[in-house]
Amino acid sequence: MSKTAKADDRGRIVIPHEIREKHGDRYRVVDLKDRIELIPLKENPIEGLRDAVGDAFDDKSIEEIKRESREPAREDTVDEVTE
Repeated sequence: MSKTAKADDRGRIVIPHEIREKHGDRYRVVDLKDRIELIPLKENPIEGLRDAVGDAFDDKSIEEIKRESREPAREDTVDEVTE
């Protein structure tokens, strides 16, 4: 499904009803080099992560997932600050 939306004078974009019905009301806005993407967010972010990556985390606790994700995030942050 593809729809066109236009920002109003305050920068707001209305997400069409059919899309909200299908994906919900919460989205992460991702700014990429050549476009933006809206990623639907689940109420439970871990559930959304598991949906996105399949069974890759089935045998891991939330604490293990957090711990494993923090180190690459730290490295990315250090790289951005030192550039």
